[in-house]
Amino acid sequence: MEIAEVRGLIETGLPGCQTTVDGEGCSFSVVVVSEAFEGLSPVKRQQRVLETVREPLGTGALHAISMKVYTPPEWQREQGQAIAEAIPTAMV
Repeated sequence: MEIAEVRGLIETGLPGCQTTVDGEGCSFSVVVVSEAFEGLSPVKRQQRVLETVREPLGTGALHAISMKVYTPPEWQREQGQAIAEAIPTAMV
């Protein structure tokens, strides 16, 4: 499978989501940000993503997928934390 195919399946199955896909062949890692995850447990969120790629998982075209799933507010916090950790502290 190609990155664009994986992204397309996820974005079709979860309209309005933001998706980042990395990998090649039949193994990919994804980050999915969606309002549809609001109020769902982490397991339910992952199940929603897995539903979008069920067919290629079943045929073996997609062998492995790792994922991180966030709501938009969670993603904003995650990005803010990553930026804060990247900024070196001032030397006194």
